[in-house]
Amino acid sequence: MTAAASAPRRSTRASQQPLSLADEQAALELSRLEQHDVALAMSYSLAASWESDQEQSDADAEEEAAMSGSEEEEEKKEEASAEEEGEWTQNLRDIAVPLPRLRRQPRRAPPVDASPLELLQLFLPPRVMHEFAAHTNAAAPHGWRPTTTAELYAFLGVHIYMGIDRLPRTEMYWSGKFRHQHIATLFSQDRFRQLLRFFSVVAPDPAAAERDALPFVRLLADRLNKSFAEHFSPDQSMTLDEAMVAYKGRSPIKQYIPSKPHKWGYKIWCLASENYLLHFEVYEGREEHPSPLGATADTVIRMTQPYQQQQLILFTDQWFTSPTLMHALAETGIRVCGSVNRRRKGMPDISREALDSLRLGQWLQRQKRDMTVAVWKDRTTMWVLYNHCSPREASSLDRWDDSGHKVSVGCPRAIRDYFFGARSVDVLNQLHYGYLIGRKARRCWPRLAWWLLDMCILNAFKLWSMPRDKPSQLQFRELLMCELMQQLPAEQKPREHGAALQPAHALASEHFSILVDEDRDCKQCSHQPGGRRRTNYCCNACGVHLCIGSCFQSYHARL
Repeated sequence: MTAAASAPRRSTRASQQPLSLADEQAALELSRLEQHDVALAMSYSLAASWESDQEQSDADAEEEAAMSGSEEEEEKKEEASAEEEGEWTQNLRDIAVPLPRLRRQPRRAPPVDASPLELLQLFLPPRVMHEFAAHTNAAAPHGWRPTTTAELYAFLGVHIYMGIDRLPRTEMYWSGKFRHQHIATLFSQDRFRQLLRFFSVVAPDPAAAERDALPFVRLLADRLNKSFAEHFSPDQSMTLDEAMVAYKGRSPIKQYIPSKPHKWGYKIWCLASENYLLHFEVYEGREEHPSPLGATADTVIRMTQPYQQQQLILFTDQWFTSPTLMHALAETGIRVCGSVNRRRKGMPDISREALDSLRLGQWLQRQKRDMTVAVWKDRTTMWVLYNHCSPREASSLDRWDDSGHKVSVGCPRAIRDYFFGARSVDVLNQLHYGYLIGRKARRCWPRLAWWLLDMCILNAFKLWSMPRDKPSQLQFRELLMCELMQQLPAEQKPREHGAALQPAHALASEHFSILVDEDRDCKQCSHQPGGRRRTNYCCNACGVHLCIGSCFQSYHARL
C-alpha cells in the first residue's frame, strides 16, 4: 500500500456539537407558543372581519327593503292615479253592484190554469183575428166566400199541424197516398189555397212596394210589441241578440250572415228573457243619422228603454258590447255582460306574450273603474266585458276533454254567467225552427208574418210552461192545434162526397169563368211543357186564372 493511500483525509466543514435534551424541549415549547399566538391573532382578525361583513350585509338589506318599499308605494300610487284617471289596471278591486228590483207583476197576468188557446188569445184575441178576416176579404177578388174569425183560427191550427207533420208540397195533404184526414175534413184543397193566397194581416196598401215586406206587417209588429211586454216581466237578466227569418227571395232588407244556420233572410233584433220574447225590431238597413254613440248603441238603448232603472243585467254578443255602450247603459241602471271584440275602442292593451302564456282554464283580467275585461282560455281565447259582478269572484264550467269526458274548468264568474245567460234568443230560434209553420210563397212578406204569428205561439208556450216541471213544446202545440181546429163550425167545413152537388150543377152555379182586367198565367197549362200561357179569365169561385175550355174542365175535375 502506498503512502498517499495510508494518509488521513481532511474536510473543510466545521463540526457542531449535538444539542442536549433540555435545550431541544425548550425550542419546541417556544415554537408551540408562537404558533398559538399566531392562530389567536388570526381568529381575532377573522372575527372582526365577519362582524364588519354582517353589518354591511344588514345595512345593504335595509337599504334594499327601503328601496323596494318605496317602489311598491310608487307602484300603488301609480295604479291609484291610473284608476282615478280612468286607465286599465291589473289591481282588481270589488265593486258595489246594486241589487235588482223584485220581479214586477205584469199588468195582465194570465190565470194559472189557462188553456193553450186562452194563452194564445192574449196576443191574438178574436178582435185581431176579425181584423185579419176583414183584410183578407178586402184583398180577395169578387165572388170570394168571405172568411171569418173562426175559419182563420182553424187556418192557423192547420199550419201548426203542417209544422208538426211536414210534407214537401201542400197538395199532398189531400192526395190519395198521403191524405191527412184532420186537414181534409176542415178545408178543401181549393179553399185552403185561396186562404193561403189572400191571407193578409194588415189593410192592403196600393202604394206599398211589391218587394218591401215591412208595410205588410208593420202594424201587426207594433201591436205585438205592446202585448208581449204587457204579459211578462223579466226576473233579473235579459238577452239582446239577432234572429234570422229564412227567406231567399227578392227584398231590399234581406241580409246575408254566413255564421247563421239560415244565412239568407230578414235580420231581427230580439230582446228576450227566460226564453220569452219581450221586444223586437226588424232591421231596415243602415241608419242615416245616428247619435254620437253610434247606431248600434242607439238600437240597444231604444230597445231597453222600458226596463231602465231596474238594475237588470243585459247579456249581449260582441256585435253590441263596447266600453262606450256599457258606460251609457250604466247611467240608465242596466248592467252589461257580453263577449267583446278586443279591437273595440277603449279596450286595454294586453300583450301577445301574456295571451300566449295562458293554458286551459287560466285567465287574466284588467279593471277600469267598474268595468272589467276577462280573458279566459278555453279551446280558444274568450274576451268578456262586464260590470255586473266583482272581478274577484271565481266559478267553474264543465267542459269536454280530448278523451270525451267532462272536466271542471275554473273561470271567472262573469264567464259562467255569460254562458248561461246569453242564450234566450238562441233558444227561441231553435223552438221556432223545430216546428216551422207557414208555407213557401213568392211574395216577400208572408214569411215575416208567419214568424210573428209563431212568436205569439212561443210566448204562449212560455206562459203555459211556467207552472209545469217538464213542459213539452210538442205537447203544447198538439193541444193548441186541436183547440184551434175546433173553432171552425160544421157549416163551414167541406161537404161529404155523397152530399156534393152534381158536377154540371156545381159548374153552372158556383164555378164559371169571368173576364177580369189583369192577365195571369193559366193555373193548368202553364206548368206543362210548351211554355206559359196567360189569360184574362178566372174562375168565379176558385179565383184562379184558367183558359176557357179544356184547362177549366181539367182543373175542376179534381175537385
